[in-house]
Amino acid sequence: MKKYLSMSVTSLLAVLVSNVTNAQLYVTASIGGAPSVSDATLETFDEPSPPLLTLSSGANLVSGSAPGAFAAPFFSGSTATVFGESPAYGSDSTQYVVAGPGATATFSFLTSQNYFGLLWGSVDADNSLTFYDTANNVIGTVYGSAFPPATYYGDQGVDGTSYVNVTSTVPFSKVVASNSGAQFEFDDVAYAMVVPEPSSLTSLGCGLCLLGLAWRHQLTKYSNLR
Repeated sequence: MKKYLSMSVTSLLAVLVSNVTNAQLYVTASIGGAPSVSDATLETFDEPSPPLLTLSSGANLVSGSAPGAFAAPFFSGSTATVFGESPAYGSDSTQYVVAGPGATATFSFLTSQNYFGLLWGSVDADNSLTFYDTANNVIGTVYGSAFPPATYYGDQGVDGTSYVNVTSTVPFSKVVASNSGAQFEFDDVAYAMVVPEPSSLTSLGCGLCLLGLAWRHQLTKYSNLR
């Protein structure tokens, strides 16, 4: 089934120009949010070993919280309902991913994707998500420090967890979650290969036609002046 996403992206948290020419990552985040693509593939990490995920030393699948070490993401809004998780409001009681200092959690996709979402718990400024194209070039990186200051100091309550949606203008085959400080905790990933809505393609086509007509008009005007 094809997945559609409007090319008119609103409420952007950040637009990050990447290392690949003309590539951008469009990022939105909301407390209690959910994936922005309704029929994306969902991953809850409740199975023992998610096939797309590789954890380095210092990264683990865990449940609950360990004071002073890591804290479960906080469910609110519609997040838990969309993923079939529990509780609907409160600390995540299911299995999730923790990447400690210097550790990585890597998603390697069998086919190219251009949308990625995750429940980002107790966001820290030194958490990061790096996206790679099919040639293993860096497309761009989303840092915890890009979030509003009130949410990136490790708040373990409702205000510290956001559902983050990232859409890339260049398809990616790998996403690496890492951090250089304390912990990166996340759960409930979504991913998809999104195509523009037919209406968006029509609008783009009309725009190109108008541009062509304007260019032709300028050529005719120039010719008449000669």
